[in-house]
Amino acid sequence: MGTYGDMEIQEAKEHSMSEQRDDLWVRCYTIAERAIYLYAQGILSAEVLTKTIVSEWERVHVEEEQPSHAILTRIAQRICSRELCSAWRSSDTALRNYAFANLRRYLERSLVHTRYSASLQSRAHMLEDVLHQTLEILHLSSMEQAAGPDDPASFLKWTQTILIRQARAFLIKYHREENLSLDELSELFAEQFVDTASDPLRQVLLKELQQVLGDVILTMRNQRYREVLLYTYIAGMNERELARRLQVPIQDIYLWRHRALKALRNKPEVMGTLRLLLE
Repeated sequence: MGTYGDMEIQEAKEHSMSEQRDDLWVRCYTIAERAIYLYAQGILSAEVLTKTIVSEWERVHVEEEQPSHAILTRIAQRICSRELCSAWRSSDTALRNYAFANLRRYLERSLVHTRYSASLQSRAHMLEDVLHQTLEILHLSSMEQAAGPDDPASFLKWTQTILIRQARAFLIKYHREENLSLDELSELFAEQFVDTASDPLRQVLLKELQQVLGDVILTMRNQRYREVLLYTYIAGMNERELARRLQVPIQDIYLWRHRALKALRNKPEVMGTLRLLLE
């Protein structure tokens, strides 16, 4: 009698586990369809991606633990990122074409949601120029040995970082060619160090630079000192370009920069981070 009861309990447990697995499969399939639409059209099928999501979850989960939607979505994104990276690196022309079609859609969506979107959209064709330049960089990079990030699961984030850098570079170049106010340049300065470092230590130091050096420069009483330092270290202008922009003799630029840097030398921590910026 006890044996029969144990069998019923075991059957009920197996039935429950089967229902949970079926429910997990349905949830993963819905997530897989969305992930493929966003990142991997023509590269993965919903069935294959669903199977891989379930497999990866079962490999790491605690018994009877149920995954949240966010966890399953993250797993799906990482799988798509790996497969997209593999297709991007592939020698198969058709597969590479699929990879770049997906990258274009992904980066176009990403660009619209960056902090640079409004500024780019206000200039004719600049959004498209940034996108094309990023895709060109990715194309040239794909032909190198060991192209891309060390971890293919971070490929999507890696391409997004390239996109952000290009957007910032286009805006800085545009502002160098136009009349940029000090307020506008200061705003670019505040954004200069966002997502620019893959090395965690360097990223921390660059954030320190943003906080310390930025505060010092932007609070200098002498407006000319602020302008010279910002245009030099953020917009990348040389002395002649600065002299033309500010409509002063080039000797004045040398003098103002010398005096501005002299003021900064009283703060060793600022000079250290400034040297890091110039490396």
